[in-house]
Amino acid sequence: MRHALVVLHRWVGLGTAIFLAVAALTGSALTYKEELEAFINPHWFLATPSVGTEPRLLDPFQVREKVERAFPQARVLHMSFPQAGHTTMFYLFARDNPDTGQPGVLEVDQVFVNPYTGEIAGSRKWGALLSQGEWQRENIVPFVWRLHEALALPHPWGKVFMGLVALLWTIDCFIGVALTWPRGRPFFKKWAPAWKIKRPSSSFRKNLDIHRAAGLWLWLALLVFAWSSVMLNLRQEVYQPVMSSVLTFDHVMPKRTPLKGAPVISWQEARTLGKQAVEDAVMREGGAIVREESLWLREKQGAWMYRAETSLDVRNRGGGTQAWIDARTGEVFALRMRGSMASTGEQSGHLVSEWLQALHVAQIGGEPYRVFVALLGILIAVLSITGVVIWWHKRRARRLATTRTRPTFTP
Repeated sequence: MRHALVVLHRWVGLGTAIFLAVAALTGSALTYKEELEAFINPHWFLATPSVGTEPRLLDPFQVREKVERAFPQARVLHMSFPQAGHTTMFYLFARDNPDTGQPGVLEVDQVFVNPYTGEIAGSRKWGALLSQGEWQRENIVPFVWRLHEALALPHPWGKVFMGLVALLWTIDCFIGVALTWPRGRPFFKKWAPAWKIKRPSSSFRKNLDIHRAAGLWLWLALLVFAWSSVMLNLRQEVYQPVMSSVLTFDHVMPKRTPLKGAPVISWQEARTLGKQAVEDAVMREGGAIVREESLWLREKQGAWMYRAETSLDVRNRGGGTQAWIDARTGEVFALRMRGSMASTGEQSGHLVSEWLQALHVAQIGGEPYRVFVALLGILIAVLSITGVVIWWHKRRARRLATTRTRPTFTP
């Protein structure tokens, strides 16, 4: 059994090493995604009022209409609410071609606007590192995101592939700890050396100790990131069926008729209804809205999705609470809250999933945890590299041993 586990650990590690290293290093960088975007593209992400004017934020819906007029080939179906000191972001969606009935092709799909002046600060095709043969410096961070999520491969194949890598990584977490498991007693005394890096030692031994000891010390964190990666990439296919055996999932979004044409409920009405629904819900539990996040017209669901960050959310960034409003009637037909299960009635499966996602994207625990996640990404890459180095050393040793024992043919 041990030999089979060794072989399995070796080939799973070799097969996933380069992909895990890429995902880990890019994930480490993305821990500070907002800061990197502001550093690389300060004129796009940071905003100040005009000199000599009162710092007053403009009506976001008037700004949205201005963006839509500036890009007549597109519709603005998603808008972020303005935050002091930052630009407001809008997503563009292509209008249908009247001749073919199919969506057109947009040169840009993300627009940044100064919320104090209404001036368009910049626009880009999200994730496109090259455009018309030219280097797009403004897209460095989105391209890193694409690498992290799906190796920048086309949808959905990249996410499926990385989901399978994450699944193998999850299984390998258990194989790795099983290979360090001591045989016989005293258990802890025999297991203790596996947690240490011995000095002085050869380069091979040092690599082996780093690989094994780091894997043990970080085992729980590695498992959390491996399994949360499965959740983010293969949620319906693998994660939820497995977790449903021990946890409860019963959030089924009611089926709605897709929206054809303009919504009956306006942008302003949708915001009012969504904000009121979220406020009422969180106030009943002693919470409050921290900030409004975004409003999105989801035509396939025939509904508006209003997002806000509340004091009950697990995540400390990202707008974890959603209100869904029927675009025809104004009915708030779903409210998804990401607070404690006791306060919001969340089923255990959704609560655990929210915690896993918050841990994965470092939206919990403040700055200390963000630093830990950034360092963990580097350490995961080190584990992948040391695993390959260990295999290389052993392979070379086996070849040398075979050469020395091979009989010499004498004519």
